[in-house]
Amino acid sequence: MSPQPRTDKVSESVNVPFAEIPKTGSHYAVSDDAWLAETGLLRIAPVAAELNLRCKGESRAEVEGFLRTAVRLTCDCCLNDYDFTVDATFHLVLEVPDEADWKVKELECTAADFDVVQVDEPIADLEDILRQQLYLSLPIKQVCSPDCQGLCPHCGADLNSGGCTCSSEVKNSPFAALAALKKR
Repeated sequence: MSPQPRTDKVSESVNVPFAEIPKTGSHYAVSDDAWLAETGLLRIAPVAAELNLRCKGESRAEVEGFLRTAVRLTCDCCLNDYDFTVDATFHLVLEVPDEADWKVKELECTAADFDVVQVDEPIADLEDILRQQLYLSLPIKQVCSPDCQGLCPHCGADLNSGGCTCSSEVKNSPFAALAALKKR
């Protein structure tokens, strides 16, 4: 039976040097949300994250894990707040680049290289990894629902909560002349 990896709780900034990762690996369970404060996001559900580290040499380490929480976002269309659930799994390789590697990597870039994260020092910053995974989990276009109608472009009324009194016709559009030509 193989030995179980060491389990550590992360409660403050944790930087794990690659050389200190045991051969059996390290397991970190994260329930503290102190690292989340730097993101500027409001957490609305408990943080649950686990990271498994394995040393792959003096200049490489493998990180596998998951992050689960929920944050409050602002809809890009209607500007109302909504809750977004984060459920991310990740598998990364942290690597300190060697100058000789850069010449080879410029010529041989494959899809597998996108999971390699270049770091300046042989240290795994667990909080930074969690922040990055949180940001990568957020939607590019933050919309509260697929059928969000947004705001009226004239009066700013929230069209999700009812109509507005604005006229639906476009007045004095600079493209009205082009639209008239197209209709002909």
